[in-house]
Amino acid sequence: MQKILIYGDSNIKKEMALKDLCNKELDIVKISPNSQDPVNEIKNNILSNSLFGDKKILIIKEFNKFNKKEQDEILKLLNDVYSDSIEKLIIMNTSKIKSKFDKEIECILPKPWEEEKWINYVKEIAKFFNKDIDEDAIQYILEIYGNDDNFLFEEIKKMAIYSEDKIKKEEIKEIGFLHVNVDFEEFAYLLSSKRKEEVLEMAKNFLSLPDFNIIFLLGYLFKYFFDLYRVIINVEMKKKFSWPEVQKISQITNVSKMRVKKFLGVKFKNEKKFYANHAILYTKKEVMDIIIKLEEYDRMAKIGEKKDLILLNLIQDICG
Repeated sequence: MQKILIYGDSNIKKEMALKDLCNKELDIVKISPNSQDPVNEIKNNILSNSLFGDKKILIIKEFNKFNKKEQDEILKLLNDVYSDSIEKLIIMNTSKIKSKFDKEIECILPKPWEEEKWINYVKEIAKFFNKDIDEDAIQYILEIYGNDDNFLFEEIKKMAIYSEDKIKKEEIKEIGFLHVNVDFEEFAYLLSSKRKEEVLEMAKNFLSLPDFNIIFLLGYLFKYFFDLYRVIINVEMKKKFSWPEVQKISQITNVSKMRVKKFLGVKFKNEKKFYANHAILYTKKEVMDIIIKLEEYDRMAKIGEKKDLILLNLIQDICG
């Protein structure tokens, strides 16, 4: 009986790791805190041997959601009892567990600024679906979806059906994203420019869409404001910037030139649009406070808080 721990903050990574461990020829038994009598069910599976010598895989999901007494009971059982009928006993948890395992698989999401790790993670998801993915397609999908691996997984899963050997940027654009009719970049810019009335109007339009997903928007805004933070910490506070400065800052921060251009209030001679200079609008601390708030709202959205309240509170926090 091989004892395996899969742990971390990424449910997608954990499910991918789990699938790699599961042998389709074996019976798979999944037990979670929502099972009718989970602890006794685990006991019965460990202590009972098959008359025909059949092996199975026992998966204990969401270990962190068992109460402390149940957790201790399960871990004691794991340490004290060996079962010939179980080939693998897999525990899935949000963090490491103080117990002895034959194998531990870490499933931690990269930090928002660890771009190379996010690129590798997108490749890993594509490989899970037996596909390669072009570098420009990776950059495009990360720019659109930000650091939300649930959406990345679902989009790549969809693309894997339509693509032949390799997922390409053109195919992603052609097949379309979940938010095809929603201009998140425009919303993000109006929000960061504190243009409250226009932001509220766009927010109402978002909320009227049946497929609008607040988690998706929050992920996009997180990446947007993190880009703003990278720009703000690399410029001095002044009223006017030039295009050569935009190019230089873009190179230093790895933020797109067009986004840096808007952040620094630079416009070309033939442009009629006005862009607010964010280097004057924000301090480093103010941008970081927004990023922290976005993380809080993301957690609230994931536990089912009303999306209209989250969106209106977010606008109030930034625009006043």
